[in-house]
Amino acid sequence: MQLTKASALLLLLLLPACADSATRLPATTKVLDELPRVQNSPKSPCWQQEQIAAQNSYVDTIKSQKDVAYKAPCKVDKPSPAVVASNAKPG
Repeated sequence: MQLTKASALLLLLLLPACADSATRLPATTKVLDELPRVQNSPKSPCWQQEQIAAQNSYVDTIKSQKDVAYKAPCKVDKPSPAVVASNAKPG
């Protein structure tokens, strides 16, 4: 009887190791495909652009099973300080 309990305990301990954390639920893709997407706009405040980019990155990473990273337009389109200084007209 002890051997059976020990075997059962061993099996219970090994079960979580068998579970694949990357296993997708059948409805995951369908739910994500139907999720309304928010289009990012340079007219939005920068904090909002960053949140939209993060959400879109998260959803696309799950859907594609590859790392996807989008940047907010305010961070991408932002001119560097050197460019701004060189474009300034002398006073």
